[in-house]
Amino acid sequence: MNNIKELMASKLPPKGKKYLTRPSFYFLLKMLTAFWRPQKDRWPQKISFSFYLDLLYRAYRKKHPVVWTNVYTPPELIWALGGTPFMPEIFAAVAASLGLAPFFLKKAEQAWYSSDLCSFHRGALGMMHSRLVPPPDLILATNQLCDGAIKFLEAASAFYRCPFYLLHIPYPVTSPAQAQTWLAKELAALVRDLKPLLPVTPHTINGVVNHSNQAREYLLAVNRLRQQIPSPYRGREALSDVTMHLLALGTTYGTTFYHHLADNLSERVKNKRPVLPQQKYRLLWLHFRPYYPNFLFDFLEEHYGAVIAFEEVNAVTWEKLSVADFWFSLAAKILSNPLWGQAGRRAAQAVSLARLYQVHGVIHFAQGGCRQSNGGVFLLRETLRNLKIPFLNLEGDCIDERNFMAGQTMTRLESFLEMLEG
Repeated sequence: MNNIKELMASKLPPKGKKYLTRPSFYFLLKMLTAFWRPQKDRWPQKISFSFYLDLLYRAYRKKHPVVWTNVYTPPELIWALGGTPFMPEIFAAVAASLGLAPFFLKKAEQAWYSSDLCSFHRGALGMMHSRLVPPPDLILATNQLCDGAIKFLEAASAFYRCPFYLLHIPYPVTSPAQAQTWLAKELAALVRDLKPLLPVTPHTINGVVNHSNQAREYLLAVNRLRQQIPSPYRGREALSDVTMHLLALGTTYGTTFYHHLADNLSERVKNKRPVLPQQKYRLLWLHFRPYYPNFLFDFLEEHYGAVIAFEEVNAVTWEKLSVADFWFSLAAKILSNPLWGQAGRRAAQAVSLARLYQVHGVIHFAQGGCRQSNGGVFLLRETLRNLKIPFLNLEGDCIDERNFMAGQTMTRLESFLEMLEG
């Protein structure tokens, strides 16, 4: 880790860049990871680590077209097309977890990108300008969930001089069935346009659907086990593991990961081994987490016995995919996301999850620059307040640690938890 940070601090000399962008580097790490024998409850982490190494190996090897896209574009779409999906926002979070985000954020600011932009996108832009991400063969953006992602990916398309496609997701408001039919036709038309580069086949669709549906069943089992009191799973880990269903669904990695996770949690519940011996409060977490090293979750757990019982981003809102009508079922999955459409959909899900997981309060982490999430906070607060469910809107930043106000954050958390005590 220190070697990587030193490499960044030295502004990545040409040899260092070449080293980090070679497929052989990730292949070697994959081989070394194969010899890693962690404890049984750490096997899911080994699988996720192997998945990302394999993804980077595929992307830098360039045997399959690399498709950049934004978060919540279903990965099954790109895996079924025979491409390699790459979500720069996720790798901005990975960089933040390694303590490297400041370097990339500064790189983006030096390229005149405004600090008002979402730090997920600024971090990804900094990685792009540092030439430390696999270049795309094409970019496929969706307008779900935010406009910032579209603009960022359009800028990336100009930077790399590659084709740019925008998939328009209709609002499922007045006629959800009509929206699903319309989107299914748009997906089919998109696939026809992409066929020269990404020749989808029934064989790939069949494999992707089977793996996605199996992983979904295991994820449902995980979520059921998390209803147990005391909680068998740390929310901080779940908020990191969310990247697996954002990117790995449709692959053997996704299926294996959730299979092992379900088995581990089942064993924890059976043997009465909660993640925290004394659990006083159960919390529902809305939005993502700060991915750079911080005290937030340690503070909640150690000082107040508060655990994140569940997170909205890990809820399974979609039905099984269909091999016979893949595009129609994929359209249904996209439209099932309660973060898309009217803000009332998200509020309704928050209420449902708060009741299902028997939480004492709800925390919304208000990512700076995330207008689509923060714009609905008033409705969230009012909906939960009317049902007497305590709510805290905690301002912060998922990627840019410069915007993490430690003192203010601790004060607000203390006030919220003391209110729960009352």
